[in-house]
Amino acid sequence: MPLPDSAFPALPHVPDPHQLLVDDPAFTFSSSCGGRGGLAGLRAWQTADAGCLAIVTERGLGVSITNAAEEITAALTARLPGPLVVLEHWLPGDGADHHRLDQVLAAADRRPQWRRIWPTPPTNPHHASCETWMNTCGHALLAARAS
Repeated sequence: MPLPDSAFPALPHVPDPHQLLVDDPAFTFSSSCGGRGGLAGLRAWQTADAGCLAIVTERGLGVSITNAAEEITAALTARLPGPLVVLEHWLPGDGADHHRLDQVLAAADRRPQWRRIWPTPPTNPHHASCETWMNTCGHALLAARAS
């Protein structure tokens, strides 16, 4: 059964999108799915609340980031300081002409859960808050490169 959106941590504010903690276009991760791993893009920032936000970008090399969500979240939790928010980033393609962001919640005692951040339809009860976050932080984070 899916978790309610209220179970997910709030989307954090990133004060400076150009101050990345990690900018790794070839982040390798392990996965128990098929006994192998994969390669993704990884960018991470310190958030205003002293936590971290990580955006993991699917590259289509090896196991998908969705199928390795538990392993990726565990590796990032061990690597980055403070509370962590993980977003899966899918580039335009596969029938979609836009970027897609999904928040991952991977707790040790249950299967990972996802909630759509971008795009969300106007009928989504969290559409306004997701759209506000994308306009204040999200688009700048997707475009950011280390300074």
